[in-house]
Amino acid sequence: MTAPVIWGVMSCFRPEDDVLHAAMTALAQLDALVVVDDGSGAASDRVLNALAEHGVPVLRQPENAGIGAALNRGVAHALDAGAEFVVTLDQDSSLPDDAVHRLHEAYLHAAATLPVGAVVPEYFAGVRQARGEIAPGVWASANVIQSGMLIPRAVWERQGGFREDFFIDLVDTEYEFRLTRARLPIVAAPGVRMGHRLGTALERRLFGRRFGIRGLLPDEVTVSTPFRYYYRRRNRIVLNREYAGSFRARVLRDTILDHLHFVNVLMLAQPRGALRRLLREGRRAGRRAAMGRMPQQLMELAAGISWNAPRVTEPSADPDRDRP
Repeated sequence: MTAPVIWGVMSCFRPEDDVLHAAMTALAQLDALVVVDDGSGAASDRVLNALAEHGVPVLRQPENAGIGAALNRGVAHALDAGAEFVVTLDQDSSLPDDAVHRLHEAYLHAAATLPVGAVVPEYFAGVRQARGEIAPGVWASANVIQSGMLIPRAVWERQGGFREDFFIDLVDTEYEFRLTRARLPIVAAPGVRMGHRLGTALERRLFGRRFGIRGLLPDEVTVSTPFRYYYRRRNRIVLNREYAGSFRARVLRDTILDHLHFVNVLMLAQPRGALRRLLREGRRAGRRAAMGRMPQQLMELAAGISWNAPRVTEPSADPDRDRP
């Protein structure tokens, strides 16, 4: 039996030297890899040229169009070249040894008993994506991250690609909902652990000392780059409008968690009013379904926001610490 052709598709934006190592590590497990640069500009020429010198096709977006558009372009390239499966990757993610083989093995095992939309690692950045056994040895996933996701060609052609108008944030959640609603569950590859850098962990402090209430109020808050909170707020509203009828409990829970996180980051933002405005504009855009890239004036506003809290130097002992 001939082995399937599996391509990797890596999106990047302003890549640094570690992207070359991540790409070569992934390529060692794949038949081929394509990198899509999302409008980084000339400042990234050295890294992107180094990738090309190692035989990796590099597709350059003419402007920053978001992760959905970048991945869709890369997948189209891979499928045109004959890929039967694609594995989507972020520049901040690292594939563990033998991960691609194990993702495909998990697909074969699950597909023997039920239709499969995609396969993800059991763990992503230490967070478990597997949720419950839906067939012998087959674990369904939820709250999945697209990096490390194995997608069959037939599913991509039937369900389409990632939503480009989301730009960033919740792109993978929308794809998960879409596949699940089509009765194409995303399953987890047991034991596969995907490494990834998740935002910046900051200490929560009270009267100058690190503070938290175990199980209720974490002593760490993991923050994203400020501009992303506009997209998070906007895309949550749009996602809820489309999928609340099919995933009511999940949508309610995730919306509450998002709002709690917004409260947390507002306490740390400086100036606080700028982040409050960013969230307010994201809400307005969501209600109007004004999609795509955020307005330039809001990008400039976001660029002036910083976090008024020290970075975590020692990991929290609280397993419930906050995540974006």
